[in-house]
Amino acid sequence: MATLNMYRAAIVGCGRIGTATGDPAQGQSRIKSHAEAYCTLPNVDLIALCDASAATLARASMKWGVGATFADVGDLLAIARPDLLSVCAPADQHVEILRMAIEAGVKGVLLEKPITPDLATARSALDLVERAETRVAVNYTRRFPPIYRRAIEDVRAGGIGRVQYVHGIYTKGTVNNGSHMIDLLRAMLGNPVQADALSGDSLPPPSTVSARIIFEGGAEAWLAAADGAAFNVFDLDILGTEGRIKFTDLGHVVQRFTVAETSSEYGFRQLSPLSAPQPTGLAGSVRYAVEDLIESIETRQQPACTVADGYAALEIALSLKGNQ
Repeated sequence: MATLNMYRAAIVGCGRIGTATGDPAQGQSRIKSHAEAYCTLPNVDLIALCDASAATLARASMKWGVGATFADVGDLLAIARPDLLSVCAPADQHVEILRMAIEAGVKGVLLEKPITPDLATARSALDLVERAETRVAVNYTRRFPPIYRRAIEDVRAGGIGRVQYVHGIYTKGTVNNGSHMIDLLRAMLGNPVQADALSGDSLPPPSTVSARIIFEGGAEAWLAAADGAAFNVFDLDILGTEGRIKFTDLGHVVQRFTVAETSSEYGFRQLSPLSAPQPTGLAGSVRYAVEDLIESIETRQQPACTVADGYAALEIALSLKGNQ
């Protein structure tokens, strides 16, 4: 059996996705945290945490049994010297932390989305990564679980035929949840050639708009904004000429369909389920993202979701907010 290369990991930002999630009984997100991802991988040691809040840092340290804690990112990088760094701090701090990590020789950075609050700052992140040896992945969570990766590959390869219609429903912000949907559709359908907002900003904050996006192959996606104050939703339905893929339950469940001949005397074709709805593994997406980042480091290939991908999703989301 091949020996696994060991990696020392650290987290900057000990809030919800950094260290707090992973326990549905507490009413938190079903996506497990970066801390939980590191602690469940046999070739990763979570060695250090960083947060500006002493109380938050203390809670995270106790929960995950990590004794090395820092209030300052520079101190963490100089003293702990991690191989992997999760950046879960507020988005306006991302580029500076990324710059510091690259200069410190961190091998891999997992950057939470959005990569920055605005495109000008996001471009500086692109410039940093282009000149760096450090591998940097953006945590658009639906890029990494194997079931999602197979769906992306199948759609791109024509596995459901020509994509003729896409319908999505989402809540909680065009730049937040909406950019997740945009990124997934980019992965499947290529770059958009047109993106238009179809609704004004009439929902409670954060800004969430309905949109029509046309992709380079001609597929149209219609994204409907819903009121996240009522409940959270993230459903996506991709209809091709030879099949269909439906993601429901916030993307935690998928069902696939194929075209079948009916036994009717009229002889029409219809969609038939290939299987019952099944879990996508989305809850463990951060672990898959870390595994993908490590593979990227070891193979010198790009991660499944790059800073360029993060920039593209942000650009589209901000354009929809701007043209409403």
